[in-house]
Amino acid sequence: MIPQRFVTEYPHRCGQLLQEMEEGARHRDLLGSFALLVASAAFTIPFGRMTEEKHPIGKPERHLFQAIEGLEKRPFLDAPFLDRTKHMFFRYAEISTKQPEHAASWRNAAGVHPIKSSEVADGKTVLKAVRNALAHGNIIYLDESGEEKPGKRLHYIAFLSERRHRNCIVGYRVVIFDEESFLGLLKSWIAWLQTFPPETTLSFSEAAD
Repeated sequence: MIPQRFVTEYPHRCGQLLQEMEEGARHRDLLGSFALLVASAAFTIPFGRMTEEKHPIGKPERHLFQAIEGLEKRPFLDAPFLDRTKHMFFRYAEISTKQPEHAASWRNAAGVHPIKSSEVADGKTVLKAVRNALAHGNIIYLDESGEEKPGKRLHYIAFLSERRHRNCIVGYRVVIFDEESFLGLLKSWIAWLQTFPPETTLSFSEAAD
C-alpha cells in the first residue's frame, strides 16, 4: 500500500519486518549483518528526506528537520531517541590515516585506537557519519580487540566517514557500536520518528500526477 507519509511510515514498516526476522538472524548468528540490512533502509532513506533541504522529493518537514538540527547542541548519548534503560556500547573518534581500510592502524590525536576513545560528539555529527558510511559502504567489522581479522567473531561495527576541508580529505570520523547496541539504536530511531505528527498531506491525485 502506498504510504500517506513515507518519511515515517516506511521506517515503521521496516520495524515490522525487523520484529518478524530478528529471531532468525539471532539464531543464525547474523545479528550484525541483519542490523546493517535494516539500517540501510530504515535509517538512510528517511534521514535523507529529513535533512536535505533540496531533496528531489521536496523540502523536509519542518519539525523533523529542526529535530535533527537540534542534535548539534547535545552529545549523542543524550539524544532524545535513545533508550536510556538499556546499555549502549558507543565510541567516536577522529583519526588521520593514509590507510583507512586498515583498522588496526587507526589512531586519534591522543594516539588511542577508536575502540578505546573517550572523544565526545554531538548527535547530528554521529548520525551524519553513520549515514555517510552506509551510503558509501564504509563499514568495517571488528573483533573484540578492534581489528578486522577474517574468521574471527564480529564484536563491533565501525562506520567510517570522511572529514573534509576545502574539498580535501583531512581525516576520518569513526563511529563504533557493538551489534546489540546498533540494533537497539535502530529500534529507538524508528519509534522516535513515529512521535512526529504529520505536517503535510499527500493526496493520491497528486501522487498520480
